[in-house]
Amino acid sequence: MRALQYVLLAIACLVYGGFTVGYLGFFRRPHGLPREMKIVALVTGAVTWLQLALIAGRSARWPNFILALLLYLAAAGLYGWAVRTTRRRRLSVAFSADQPEFLLAEGPYRKIRHPFYSAYLLYWIAGTIAAREPWLVATIALAGGSFLWAALREERKFEASPLATAYRSYRARTGMFVPKLFVPKLFGPR
Repeated sequence: MRALQYVLLAIACLVYGGFTVGYLGFFRRPHGLPREMKIVALVTGAVTWLQLALIAGRSARWPNFILALLLYLAAAGLYGWAVRTTRRRRLSVAFSADQPEFLLAEGPYRKIRHPFYSAYLLYWIAGTIAAREPWLVATIALAGGSFLWAALREERKFEASPLATAYRSYRARTGMFVPKLFVPKLFGPR
């Protein structure tokens, strides 16, 4: 069913276009674009274009179509929610050397410390499902590893900032890329 595959390809391109517009126009670059971010952009761009090329060459099957579509929509929704949450207090692009000035704990940040990265991961998982190529899981690991590198770097920035104590508490109750299912009660009656 080529028509379904074209629908997935169009949605994948729209979501990726939204990510690109957000990356170029939304994130602050206090000291220009860091070298590490250029590397991540090249890696993740290559993964995305590879997935898009493979999606274009396949015929969709209903189960893959539905699951990929839901994941693309979830990625776009999470990304949009993170943008809306941070639009008044824009974040710096990954690997920036500036110190954190605030801690977000509303919107998707109530449950996930890195919702932008989570949205990107959902997108690449959707692409792997849409392309129906199991070996693309390795590209998710490669792209995901890039964002794990960025997330760990950002977390070290918080640990070295005046927000360190608040960030430790925040980190204890939120997941890095997915919500924590169980958060132990630290205070109060047991």
